[in-house]
Amino acid sequence: MTKLFFSLKIWEAKTSIAVMNMLVEQAEANIGRAFIDADLPGAVSEDEYEDYHEDDDGNIYRYTIPFFTCGSCSGLDANEVKSKYKHLVSQLTRRSAFLTMFGLFEYHMVECLDVMDRLTGEVTDKRFKTVEDCHKRLTGSIGGKAIRNIDHLVAIRNIMAHSNGVAKDYHSILNSNVKKTREIKAILRAINENAGIAVNAFDEVLMDGRFLKYVLGEFNRYISELVASVSRYQSSIS
Repeated sequence: MTKLFFSLKIWEAKTSIAVMNMLVEQAEANIGRAFIDADLPGAVSEDEYEDYHEDDDGNIYRYTIPFFTCGSCSGLDANEVKSKYKHLVSQLTRRSAFLTMFGLFEYHMVECLDVMDRLTGEVTDKRFKTVEDCHKRLTGSIGGKAIRNIDHLVAIRNIMAHSNGVAKDYHSILNSNVKKTREIKAILRAINENAGIAVNAFDEVLMDGRFLKYVLGEFNRYISELVASVSRYQSSIS
C-alpha cells in the first residue's frame, strides 16, 4: 500500500511537466496572436481631448490634442502606444504562466517531500512546507547531494508575485560594493544560464520568449533527479 501511495505521488510530479509544457505553449501562442492583432489596421484608435493655453495677457486659447489607444494603453504617439501594449501583454502573460507553473511545481514538491518523510521516517514539522524544505530532505537523508537547487527561480517567483516584477535597487547594488541580495544573485544566475531574463533601467525584470521554456527545463531536470534519487534510496532500504 505504501509503495502504491509513493508511486502515485511521484507519477503525478512527473506528469505535471506535460501540463506545464501546455501552459508554456499556450502563453507564447497568446502573445503571438496579440502581437498580430495589434498590427492590424484599426488596432490603434485615435481620439482627441481639449486643452488650453493662457498667455501673459490672460487670453485663453483652446486647442485639441490627438491621443492614441491600443488595448489598455494610451498615449500621444501611436507607435509608442502599440509598443507599450505589446510589452504589457508579453510580460503579464509570461508572469502569469510562470506563477502558475511555479505553484504547480511547489505543490508536487511538497507532495514528494511527504513521500521522502515517509521513506526516511523523518518529519518536516511545518504548517506551510516549501520547495526549500523538499530540497533539504532530498540532498540530506535521501542522498541527492549533487542535485542543484532552483533557488534562483524561487527568488524570481517572489519578485514577480510580491514586488510587481521589480528587483529593488538592482543596478545600484550591482554597481557597488554592497553585498548582493538573494534576488540579485538569482537574477545573475538566470542571466548566466541564458534564461531569457533581463533587467531594465527601472529595475524591472523582463522575460523574453526563452524564459518559460527555461523554467520548464529546470523543473523537468529537478523532478527527474528527484525521482532518480528517491528510487535509489527506496531500493537501498528494500
